[in-house]
Amino acid sequence: MVYCLVKEAGIKKSPDIAEIGLGGSLQEKLDFIKRYFNKEIRVEEILGQGGVLDVRGLTKGLGIQGPVKRFGISLRQHKSEKGRRRPGTLGPWHPARVTFRTPMAGQKGFFSRAIYNLKVIGIGTAKDIERYNFEFPRYGRPMTSYVILKGSVQGPAKRQLMLTLPLRETKRTIKKKFDVLRLLK
Repeated sequence: MVYCLVKEAGIKKSPDIAEIGLGGSLQEKLDFIKRYFNKEIRVEEILGQGGVLDVRGLTKGLGIQGPVKRFGISLRQHKSEKGRRRPGTLGPWHPARVTFRTPMAGQKGFFSRAIYNLKVIGIGTAKDIERYNFEFPRYGRPMTSYVILKGSVQGPAKRQLMLTLPLRETKRTIKKKFDVLRLLK
């Protein structure tokens, strides 16, 4: 079980608790637990500069939306019967039920999503912020360590995300591993 130090960051009061799996043999797992039990694990220790990460989190919650906004179906002709922002048909005559593929009104957003292989541009600490005196747009000045990723991540500003090592490695990262192994031999 791991949790983040949210009081240091000043975002909220109660920490989010997560369960992470450890790889390796039983002895390696026990050694890792003994080394880091009741200690803070810094971002800089785990992640390398220029590597890739997977980002898991919740998207922005947009509430209940109709089929036009939710699925992007086009509006019907202005002379159509029974509504303009509805699907043209609810499906075939038989089977005599509405399939799940039919665009209907419902929940839009606040879904769990994972974005794979985002490149790490930089990792910074609170000392870097004091030295360069900057803020992130729509977030403010970070109080703790931070990671800068190339691309976009899901959710509104200040939503907590889980950063994990890549599940699906790219060809470039696999090639780098083979090159390192060749150099070590």
